[in-house]
Amino acid sequence: MEPTDSAASVVVFEHVVVSLDCVQALQALGFRVTHLPLNEDNVMSLMTLRPDYVLTINFNKYISEVCELLKIPYLAWVIDTPCYPIYAKAINHSQSFTFMYDAAIALRLRASGVRQVYHLPVAANPERISQLQVSAQEAAQGADISFVANLTRTEYRTWIEPKLSVATRLRCASLIDSLEHPSETFELAEQIADDLIDAIKRESGYPLVGDQYLTTAEKVAYLLGREHSWQQRINLIRQLEQRFAVRVHGNAEWQDEVNCYAGHADHFSLMPKIFRLSRINLNLSRSFVEYGLPMRIFDVLSCGGFLVTNDKHDLQKLFTAGKDLVIFRDTQDLVEICAYYLAHDDERQAIAAQGQATVAQDHTFLLRMIDLFTTVQREQRGDRAPLSRWYP
Repeated sequence: MEPTDSAASVVVFEHVVVSLDCVQALQALGFRVTHLPLNEDNVMSLMTLRPDYVLTINFNKYISEVCELLKIPYLAWVIDTPCYPIYAKAINHSQSFTFMYDAAIALRLRASGVRQVYHLPVAANPERISQLQVSAQEAAQGADISFVANLTRTEYRTWIEPKLSVATRLRCASLIDSLEHPSETFELAEQIADDLIDAIKRESGYPLVGDQYLTTAEKVAYLLGREHSWQQRINLIRQLEQRFAVRVHGNAEWQDEVNCYAGHADHFSLMPKIFRLSRINLNLSRSFVEYGLPMRIFDVLSCGGFLVTNDKHDLQKLFTAGKDLVIFRDTQDLVEICAYYLAHDDERQAIAAQGQATVAQDHTFLLRMIDLFTTVQREQRGDRAPLSRWYP
């Protein structure tokens, strides 16, 4: 749809994977869209551009401040955990409308007094995916089992753990191990005592601070949770590669940890082809993510890939287990599921096809932008909006 001169204008700041899909969806809805790199000059240019709306992926407190000054509605779609800027007081500005991919965090922020915070899951762009062509050389990128994810070395492993005393390191290790059996909500902060926080600060010198809506214990919990996810990803892939033909694509951190590292996969070109060609695609959501689903789930399904994933609350809200995708409980369950579906192609292909259809029907960027702007415009009329269509 070509925008008219009277159409609402939106400045969308660039993000490595999501913003272009948002731009395409907004243009299809008739908005006049300006897509800008995120830098200081472009943020200050808002004073001249004076758009009707500003959209960023994840929350930026400096953009929030500028939009509050200019009285421009600022829409932030938060797709990462942790996203520390959301805990600043700027999130409660009158012009800030923050959409969290994890409903549990949105609910907690509302309980803390943040008024204009909502739930909005991530999405896929089936139209873009459908245009990809697989070359004969790329067809070899498929595997029995593929996992496309970075292995990010943690702050705890790099800056904190090497400086801790044996006693403090053991206390932290016990907390990390407890995440092998996570609760539905991330409750690790409740187990972190003040004396442990003091010991970590004193021994490591690491600057442990919270924020307006984030306690120091919650900050420590995220640091330990990220370390657990580092260990969990490595251990799970090591188990799988002993039994199956596995390929891991991601950053170079993997190559020293597993034998099946196959290099980087670009998000827009190679990654969708891997999802389409692999017999099983694995998702491993991080333990410190409570309800939310990562982009990988939507990307795999939009490509017609068969997905096996660990459980998260929103899987029951957005998809049907056993129909759109398959959920595993633990490592042994995952091994048995992989063995079964590698031997039952018809069932695997039927689930992959249904998952692709569900994403195309219910989980596109176009639908997410409609939900986002409907919510903001409803609030602007003085009509209180629900948390989301899935959490009324």
